[in-house]
Amino acid sequence: MSTLQKSRRISELITAARSFRFCGPSDDPDEQTAVCVGYRHLVVQLQRLASPILPNAERDRLNSINVEVDNINSVYEANAELESLLADIESGLANANADVFNIGSAAQIVQTGLISRLESATTQQFNTDFLVRLCKEINSSFAHGNIVSTALTMRAVLNYVPPVFGHKTFDQVTANSSRSLKPTLELLQEGLRKIADFHTHRTISKCDLYPSAAQVELYKPQFELLLLEVLSHLAPQSLLAEEPPKSPYYAGPH
Repeated sequence: MSTLQKSRRISELITAARSFRFCGPSDDPDEQTAVCVGYRHLVVQLQRLASPILPNAERDRLNSINVEVDNINSVYEANAELESLLADIESGLANANADVFNIGSAAQIVQTGLISRLESATTQQFNTDFLVRLCKEINSSFAHGNIVSTALTMRAVLNYVPPVFGHKTFDQVTANSSRSLKPTLELLQEGLRKIADFHTHRTISKCDLYPSAAQVELYKPQFELLLLEVLSHLAPQSLLAEEPPKSPYYAGPH
């Protein structure tokens, strides 16, 4: 489905949501089931198509809407939530481009679960509020196709976290890391940082193309490992043992 087709389909779904015909809890059971099935179908399509064009908070709200097939009350609850989101969906649609749709609804650099754990990892020495906000900005920028903003904010994290490891610069963190971790951090230092620096200092030319998502998505595993290392230095060991990181890239604290 092309970007234009997706945009048109989302507009059709918005119209259908606003004109959807409901029924009451005392109406015929077959009619109630038909309403539940029809509204569930509408919600699922909006979740799949509109999620990429929404900010993180609104996307999470949309994806949390659930319609049960045999529960008319769940339709009323879903409608109340969806109605409050339709204006946000229209706003996102007005500003959407092909890159946003191509990246997809599940696109994120930092796992939501990892961000939640970082939120709980504040210690007496270090407060993680700013780091958490940076991670959320990274996900929001990436989900909206703002690749330069994503790269620059990821570089900001490299500059921000060294004190957690007892160092002043990310170069020092890399140089003093374990043999198994060092190649990962070197990729961030020599790859991601240089991409961000390039876009920061570039000047206009005859052939100037905007970067694709691949330029930052390539470093997602390494960036996640870095944040997991930050978490392992901050979080109480009991918290780490209670819910181990569910990452295919993570081999444990170093």
